[in-house]
Parts: sequence; structure tokens; C-alpha cells
Amino acid sequence: MNVVVLPSARTLDASAALTSYIAKAKACLAFGPVEWDQDIWRDVTLAKAIRETSGKTGAKALHFLAGKGGARGNDSSVALERPFSDFLKAVVRLREAARPQYAENHRVMIRAGRFLHDVLAGDEYDPCRLLPRHFDEAARQAKASEAAASAYATGKMLAEIGREIDAYNLSRVRIGWKNTISRPSSDDRITVEAAQRRESRLPSQAALDALPRISALVTEDMDVLRMRVVELLVCGGWRINELLSIPVDCEVEEEAYENGEPLIGDDGEPVIRYGIRYHAEKGFGATIKWIPSAMVDVARRAVADCRRLTEAVRNDASWMHQNPGRIPIDRLDREGDASLTTGEVADVLGLAGRGGGRQWCVGKGITMIAGAGGVQSVPRQAMVDAMLSDLPTISKGFPVPLHRHMFLVRENALHPGRATIPRTVRLLQSQAMSDFITGRHGKRSIFAAFGFTEPDGSPIEMTTHQFRHWLNTLAQEGGLAQELVARWSGRKDMSQNAAYDHVSGRALAEHVRTLAEKGEMRGGLAAVRERLPPAERTAFLEAQIATAHVTEIGLCIHDWSLAPCPVHGDCSTCNEHVVDKGNLAHRDEAERQAAEIGMALQIAALEAADGTYGASRWEEAHRRKQAGLEAVIAIHADDSIPDGTLVHLGASTSARA
Repeated sequence: MNVVVLPSARTLDASAALTSYIAKAKACLAFGPVEWDQDIWRDVTLAKAIRETSGKTGAKALHFLAGKGGARGNDSSVALERPFSDFLKAVVRLREAARPQYAENHRVMIRAGRFLHDVLAGDEYDPCRLLPRHFDEAARQAKASEAAASAYATGKMLAEIGREIDAYNLSRVRIGWKNTISRPSSDDRITVEAAQRRESRLPSQAALDALPRISALVTEDMDVLRMRVVELLVCGGWRINELLSIPVDCEVEEEAYENGEPLIGDDGEPVIRYGIRYHAEKGFGATIKWIPSAMVDVARRAVADCRRLTEAVRNDASWMHQNPGRIPIDRLDREGDASLTTGEVADVLGLAGRGGGRQWCVGKGITMIAGAGGVQSVPRQAMVDAMLSDLPTISKGFPVPLHRHMFLVRENALHPGRATIPRTVRLLQSQAMSDFITGRHGKRSIFAAFGFTEPDGSPIEMTTHQFRHWLNTLAQEGGLAQELVARWSGRKDMSQNAAYDHVSGRALAEHVRTLAEKGEMRGGLAAVRERLPPAERTAFLEAQIATAHVTEIGLCIHDWSLAPCPVHGDCSTCNEHVVDKGNLAHRDEAERQAAEIGMALQIAALEAADGTYGASRWEEAHRRKQAGLEAVIAIHADDSIPDGTLVHLGASTSARA
């Protein structure tokens, strides 16, 4: 007798829900009119566009292909199996409709889907059969095959897929999966790996020493322009595309105030602060970067030179803005010439000979017409249309139109082997800056061009983003408040500061000692120091504060080179912990922990009252930690203690004995 196993009601419901979910995605308008059954969606329309200065604004494609080849769009890769491929397409399209993303973000989602696809091989690639164990296995494979940061991003996308399945009841069971891949930590300050990580993200001393010398050596206009961009990066620590998209009228000046009163300089005159207007990325929006006083003259000169070197291109961009459909070249802006020979094309564009004109037309896809004697010609309007089609298109909603951008250059202006095309308008792109200071195959960096190397003779290697890491680290070393670091850097979330904080344990300890010597530290250590003879105070601080690192609620001054943490991270009750008064992130975390401990204490107290074995010790431990956290919170709430002051509680640990 044959036994036929019928599908459960839950399975039938999940299958119906999946069919409905895919139908909803097919009817969705996100990405434009895509061909659903194609494994590669080409030229998708994205609501969230990357800035033109990034140079990555070309046609966008999403590859629903299996294996690693699909990540880079290898057409020979194997297609994802159905019905999983339809499910993943639906997830990606509906998430774009709900919350527009950059193309790269969608690609990470597809990458996470590939891991799920592979672990479903034994279940006919049916999304309705997904179980939490499939997500666990997909996460394990991602962690084993990807770099830590990429694996963490994949895990986040797996969790998002799980939430989508639960929201629409697409599986037989509830997934309820959380990302099990830990986020790469940036708290490590003491290991060899931490030192190497810091060095890789900061410019070398040789690079910093060479840049001012190179600034005085460059003479070519385009080299001077890019050198001034570097100087502005040093002044303000922008993300490169934020800086390259600033308006020409970017400068802002206003009187500086302190505590509501005008700030007066040593000369008796009001202090004027200088800033540069820009549009920050990652959702921060329009803002002003206030330049530190010591760098104002450098920034002023850089802006003035950039404005001068790009003025002619900007004038042409303004003319075309006022005269749409036209090009400011006489031979191309008069009705008399219906066509031009390839030789005339070369003359108009400043190209070498008739061959140069013909090559330009071929490159632009312009059809040439053969005439008498083999002379080829092209319609004038075809040239105009080709040149206009190459004008950069600024994303809708971006506040700076093309003709008001600061950094405009001619076509081929940065190419040493090609003629610069007159009257053309291009944005200075981030790749041009990368080529300038980093170099790539066939292109020497500016360091190599002038013979600057590291002390051991190796090439100087750096990126535009290292300036941002460097300036953020200087701000951290100088003790700038975290909310000010975030605001100055154009970040919505102070927690993002940690990724740019490369202060070493020794440097942080030196900063703590400096504050103590300046009288900006209170508590046990400060009191002991004050009782010592002046000649012994520095040595005392060096012995007591040999290293330091940031914790979730303050600073730890325990010397890890001597012994591991004696209290296993119980910072609020540790006598080697220091409170950074006014640090909002630390205060919020202390309050969160206090709320959790309060609930745990209530449970422990009830268990202790019932006589549960060992509950009294848990109650005692929770009360001790609660008292420590309340002491930390009280310091932050004490208006008599200035923000930025370090307070050493000196909490007793004798209760643990």
C-alpha cells in the first residue's frame, strides 16, 4: 500500500502567500519596466542616485546569478533556481519600493540570497521550506568565505530576508532569525592587529611631510587644482564626493560667539569664523564645515585658486544653462553650416588632423557621410547632440545645479595623451583624485612624479579617505566632544565616530594625563596627585595611567600588558574606570544598563525572598552594579562639573573578595 503524504495547511498557506507576494512584486513599479524572467536586470532605474562626482553613475544592473561570478555580473554564471530566484527578485524589488537604496546595497541583499539559495539545494530551492537552520548555515558559510565586514553585512541582509518571510507568512514556520555574525569591533586599541589597522587607515608621516612640498612644486593648472583639493581635504576632512560637489559660492563668514557673547580676539576686534558650505552624504544634508583657525588661510587660498582655475568652464556651463540645446562654439551655433567635414571637426575641437576628427565621431557614435573624393562629413546637429548628451546630469533634488558647481573641468583635461576638448563641461571626479594621490596601473601618483617615497624607499600609498580618518583621530586625541566630532564630520549618529577613532592606547593615556595635570580631572587619582610633591606628580601619573581605552560608559586605565581585566568588564564598579563627563553616548549606555539591572534586581530580590539557593549573591551583585551605574549617571547630571572633565570614581572592589 502506497502512502501519500499530503502537504500541511501551513505549507499550502505559505505557497499561496508566496505566489501572492511574487505577483505583488511583478506589479510593482520600482526599478522601472524590468524584464522579470531575465536573470540580469539591466539599466534599472534607481530612486537613490550616487553623486556624479563618484564616476559610478552609469547603467545599473542587478545579477540574479548563482556563485561568486554573479557578484560581478559574469554572464556565464549559472542562474538561480526557481522558485527561489522569483522570491529573491520580489524581495529586492519590494524593498526598493518601500525604501530606495543604492545599487550596491541591493547587491549585498542578492549576495545574502545566494547563500540561502545554496543551502536550499536539498529542498528544491523552495523558499516556503526555509527554516531557522537554513539561515544559520547560510551565515556560517558567509562568515567562512567573506571578510569580517562583508560577512556582517551579509548577516544583516539574511535577517532582513527572515523578517520579510515572517511578515508575509511565506514559510511553514516562523523564522525569527537574528544576525549571528558579530560586527567587527573598533574598540581594540592594544593588540598588534589594532596597531596595523590604525596605520593602514591613516596617512604615513612621509606622505604628510611630502604634501606641503609638492604643493609648492606643482605648476600645471590641473595639478594645482587637484593639489588644492588635497589641501581642502586636510582642512576639513570631507568625504571626497562631498567636497567635489560643493557650490562655487561655498564660503561663509560670520562673527564667532561664546556663551552668547561676541568673541573678541587679541587685537580687540571681533573674531570672524570661516566655513565652507556643502551637502553632506548619508542623509545629513546641507550644512557648513567650519574651518579651524589655523587652517583658514590655507582654505581661503585653496578655494580662490579652485574658483579661478574652473571659472572658464563654469562660464560655458552657465551659457548652456541659459541657452538650452546649444553649444558655445561658433561653427556649431550657426544655422549656415549644415554639416562639417572630419577635418573641420578636428579644427573645431582642436584635434590632430582629419584622423582625429574621424576618431572623435566614431567614439561618439556619429554616422559619417562619404562625399566627393572620399571626404567624410557629419551633420552639425549630430555633433551638437553628441556634445550635449555628454553633459553631466545632476540628480533631481540635489541643491547645486551643474553650472554652480565649483569643480568643473574640460573633457580630457586630466588626460596627458589626449587633446582637451574646448567648451566641454565635466565634473572633477573622485577617480581623478585617486589617480592623483594614489596612482594606478599606467598612472603615477603625484608622490612618484616628484620622487617622494617612504623612508625605506617604498612608494607612498594613501587614499583620499585617509585624511578624514586622520582629522577625526586628531579631534579624538584633542578631547573634542563626541557630538561635536559627529557634527563637524557630517554624521547623524555619534556611534559612527568609533569607526574613525584610531587613537592608540598610549596616546589616549597621554591625553588623560594631560587633563589631570591641567586640573581637568577629579576623583581618587586626582586627589592623590595633589597630595604628592610637585616633582613626583608626573611620574605618579605615568605609573598609574600607562595606557587607556574607551569603554561603553567611559575610559579604562587598566594596564593590560600586566594582567587581563580583573572584573570581566564590570566597569561601573571598577577602581580603574574613569567617567568622561558630558559624553552623551556613555551616559545613554549607562542609563540603558541601569534600567536592565533594575529589572534583573527585582527578579533576584523576589528569588532571594523565596529562599532560592544562590539568589542572595545575585541580588548583592546586581545592587553593587546598580550603585556603580547610578554614580556614573550622577556625574553626568552634575552641572557643577564642566563637560569634558574626567572623573575617577575609585570604586571599591573589596566586595568581590
